[in-house]
Amino acid sequence: MIIFGWRVVFFTLTRGTFHCPGCGGDREYRRRQGRNFFTLFFVPVIPLMKAGGEFVECDACHGRWNPAVLDVPTTAQLAQMPAMLLRLAIAQVLRSGDYTNAAARSRAVVVVRQAGEPGYDESALNADLGRPFDEVRVEMARAASALAPEARESILRAAAEIALVDGPLTVSEEETLSAVGADLELTRVQVTGVVSMARQESGH
Repeated sequence: MIIFGWRVVFFTLTRGTFHCPGCGGDREYRRRQGRNFFTLFFVPVIPLMKAGGEFVECDACHGRWNPAVLDVPTTAQLAQMPAMLLRLAIAQVLRSGDYTNAAARSRAVVVVRQAGEPGYDESALNADLGRPFDEVRVEMARAASALAPEARESILRAAAEIALVDGPLTVSEEETLSAVGADLELTRVQVTGVVSMARQESGH
């Protein structure tokens, strides 16, 4: 007697760490996809169509979630986020002015180191300056919502202070600060206030 039928087999597409909504903390996950198989004597033999969409499965609680859950930053990513956003904001503002100014570059390196990246140096700054403009803006906009407004204002102020190291803000620098503020999800009023405080502090 031949026994045949159909069965869904799940495959792991990728693995990683995510913030599990069920566990309430960072956990290992598997991103999985199901596929129908024709079975012979209960053994999957012939792959057929895909069964449903992809999902993320927690290794700890085995909860299954929509892949959009991977957009939520992990605890480790949140800890690194202020320094990462600061790097991006500074690079945007620096290259809208005189990015070769030694004092401004030196100040940028010091500020990022103080924010939690002790290994940041001139070569890392050059790498940040060389990143595509649109790519940086998308990354900033995606990460900004995870930070409190006060943290985002602090990042913009640090960028403005660095832009003011070599003198009054140029039109290009002002426009870039406005764009950075928008990417940080700050209102125009917040941006104007932050930049004004930076100006007062610098004397420009």
